[in-house]
Formats: sequence, structure tokens, C-alpha cells
Amino acid sequence: MVLMERNRAYYRHQRKKAINKKSRIIKNTQLFDDKDEMMDIRLRQPGRLHKMKVHCSCKMCKYEKHFAIPKARLKAEWRAMEKEIEDYLNDSY
Repeated sequence: MVLMERNRAYYRHQRKKAINKKSRIIKNTQLFDDKDEMMDIRLRQPGRLHKMKVHCSCKMCKYEKHFAIPKARLKAEWRAMEKEIEDYLNDSY
């Protein structure tokens, strides 16, 4: 496996990826019109998005958190633990 050299171009690329991702999140979640887009400082000066946190804590975005729904990763871990306990109790490990 060949690792990419971490030169200026690499860091520029990573920064651009982060900015593009965050600007897409802002545009899609806040339903901007074309004229409203230029009013938002985050979209007028996209370089600020590189280190800025873009997140929302509304019930629509954090559905699992507000309604105490476990994430898929936790469900898989619980199933694996239950299987281990079941195997241990049945002595078939």
C-alpha cells in the first residue's frame, strides 16, 4: 500500500473536501434561496468552514438521541455479547 505524500497539495485537498462537505450540509439543511445564500457569512467566506463545526441538535437530525434508539453498532455488539453468553451457558464455545 502506497501512502500519499503529505505535502501542501495533500493538505489543500483535504481542506477543500472538508469545506465542500460542510457547505453542502449548510445548503441542504437550511434551505437557502440563491439570494439568501450570499447573506450567510459561512457561505460568503467558505474558508471559515474548514475549522468550523457544522452540526445541529434538533430532533430531526438527532433522532436516535432524542428517542433513545440504540445505534446499529451497539445493536451488533449486544447481539455478539448475547451469543457469547448463550454459547458459554451451553458449553459450546
